[in-house]
Amino acid sequence: MTRFGRQQRLFIGLVGLTVVALTGVGEVRLAGQTDVGRFRGQPDFSEGRALGYFVWLQGDTWKVRWTTFGADHRFSGQVTVVGGEVESLKRVDVDVERRVVAPGRPARVVRGPRGRVRGVRRGRPPVVRSRAEDRIEQETERLIRFVTRTDDDIDGFDFTVSNDAQRLRLVLQIDGEPRPAEIEVGRDNFKPQDHPVVVRLR
Repeated sequence: MTRFGRQQRLFIGLVGLTVVALTGVGEVRLAGQTDVGRFRGQPDFSEGRALGYFVWLQGDTWKVRWTTFGADHRFSGQVTVVGGEVESLKRVDVDVERRVVAPGRPARVVRGPRGRVRGVRRGRPPVVRSRAEDRIEQETERLIRFVTRTDDDIDGFDFTVSNDAQRLRLVLQIDGEPRPAEIEVGRDNFKPQDHPVVVRLR
């Protein structure tokens, strides 16, 4: 085989790999986008009767909620606004800031069979769960990041974006793992089955 022939085959091979790579990227990008119309209206869900995320658009406000069947889970992720900015962010938390998980027990005197004091059994302080460790924050003009723990209540946040926003990119994880099957959006409880969920706004 001539030197020219080898170079020609190498060039054709590189062009083919480039086309395949570009085509693959394009397919992933298209497959991962969901039209904004799918998100309109509140999905059907209730506290403590589902595990997962519920996302919808009400007017110009985006709503992200999560709940569980009663077991404690860690919900974390981020929302990125492409082509625009986050205009407002409000946390929604139906739980109190501090909640007693287990009541305390006062110290008590231990008596023997004849009523004599044998000692004192130490008490136990109440076990209190604090929301201070949970975090839902706007880190930049385009990024919301959150990390929370939830057992059976509904937690979440509302946000709005600027009119020039083109896409939303939602990374939604449960216990540190993507769970696309546990994400429902809009009044029809549509499941995008993509991770991340990319919303095409225009």
